[in-house]
Order: sequence, then structure tokens, then C-alpha cells
Amino acid sequence: MNWNISMCWLYAITKYRYIPSLEEVLSAIDDAKRLGFHHMELEGIGSQLYMIIKNKGVIKRKISENEIKLVTFVPVLPDIMSTDSEKRKEALKDFKAGCEVASYFEANIVQADSFYLPIHVEHPYDISKEFRYAYRPPSMKVDPSFNFWRFFEDVTVSSLSECNDIAEDHGLRLCIEPRTWETISNVWALELLLREVKSKNLGAVLDVAHLAAQKMHPVQCVEMLGKRIFYVHASDSDFKIENHLEVGAGIVDWKSFLEALKKHGFKGCIGIDVGGKEEMKQRLDLMYINSRKYLENIMKEIA
Repeated sequence: MNWNISMCWLYAITKYRYIPSLEEVLSAIDDAKRLGFHHMELEGIGSQLYMIIKNKGVIKRKISENEIKLVTFVPVLPDIMSTDSEKRKEALKDFKAGCEVASYFEANIVQADSFYLPIHVEHPYDISKEFRYAYRPPSMKVDPSFNFWRFFEDVTVSSLSECNDIAEDHGLRLCIEPRTWETISNVWALELLLREVKSKNLGAVLDVAHLAAQKMHPVQCVEMLGKRIFYVHASDSDFKIENHLEVGAGIVDWKSFLEALKKHGFKGCIGIDVGGKEEMKQRLDLMYINSRKYLENIMKEIA
């Protein structure tokens, strides 16, 4: 197998900041070319989405000049999971705008996240703050009026189903990334969602480090999801905490993982998703180059 390998947006977040300026977005595209990548991701975070939309022509030219293919565009919009129906309605309008720009960029996939519950006191991924992983359980309150399964049906399933319809209308597949501490935090939760929505247009971004942090074996997750895996995020882990390490620096069995993807006919892209800590910035370029070469060598081995 010889899957395309992309540079994930975590590179830009780690090198620059959580919500990069236009100049930093353009620099990240140059970085992808400089590091030897022909595929990459792009995110529009909260209100920054409209900066991306406003400057879409400039960004697309930079992508084209560098001969980069945009694999996925991610509109990061926590209010798609708001219990306030008006906030959710506005966020879904923003998601539609994100799908329009994703189509303009000629991406194949758009991503939505399940974010946090209304009983979270601390938000696992707070777009109002500098990016950080939650290395300990975020605090939650106990609300006598909160019913998890009603929230799951009325907000999570309903909103993501609407996101899927919007994506499909724009010729895009929608993928959900099970992320630690979120409502859809693992493959079992994603399976529940997929059974509710029942659409072949909806699938998974399988992030190996998030799975490992929850003690989910990556091979088992591939066996569970099979052809519903649209995209993969590759970073290594010690299976103890939420780290996104250089591929080959942890204890993930990458050969078995790739063999499982091959078994199920995976045809997507594998994104290098290394970073997330300030101390990784100095070696960031080398970690991305090493991770790509590590995976390419295994691909040759199992071809």
C-alpha cells in the first residue's frame, strides 16, 4: 500500500499559535511544501473561519503554487453542540459557510467535532484560550435536570445529522474524530452515532493518540469501523496520557495498524498529527519528517 501522507494542522498550532493569522496560515502552507508534504489540512476556528473565507482566494493561490492538495477543512464551531437552539442554528449556518469554502479549496472531506457536554465546568478544547490538551479529567457539575441520552438524541445526533446533510449537499464527506473527554470520545460512542444517523456519507477520522489515551487498541478500532474510516491521524503514544508523539517514538504497533487498514481497503490519507506542546517546537520539523519516513518504510514492507 502507498497511502498519501498529509501534514495535520497541529503543526501550525504548535509552531505558531492556536488561531493563526493569515500570514501564519500562508506560512504553514509553505512549511508543508518545505517539509516535503503534498497534502495538508486547514482549520477555521470560531470567528477565524470568516477570515479564511474572506481571504480564500489568497489561500487557494498559495495552496496551488506549492502544489498542495487540501485533504480536509475543519470548521471548529463548538456551538453546533449548544443546548440553545438559536446558537446551534447560527453555528450550523457557519458550518454551511465552512462547507462552501471547503468545496472552493477542492477538499474531499469536512470535519465536525462533538465538543463538550452542557455539564462541563471546564471545556476540554476551549477555542477562547490557547490550545492545550486536557491531561486530567475536566471538571463537571451534577445537574439534576440534565439527561444525557436526551442531549445525545436532541443535540448531538440531530446537529451532526444536519452537518452531514449540509456536507453531502456540497459534495463532501463528513468525518467525526473521537477525541478524549468529548461527547463522542471513542469508537464505541462513534458507533452509536453512526447507527443513529445511518448515512454512508458519515465516517471517522481515526486519531491513534486519542484512542491510545483511552486504552483503545488501534487495531481493534480499525476492525470495528472498517470502511467507515475516511481519514487517519498518526501520532505515537505511551498509552498513558494524551500525547501526540513522533511516529515511532512510542509503543503503537504501526505495522499491525497499517495491515488492518489494508485489510479493510482503506483508501484515505494518513495525516501526521504530532505536536501540541511548547517544548516540541524546536524539533517539530524533524519529527514530521521522521514520522513520514517511518510510515513510508512500513508501507513498503506491507505492500
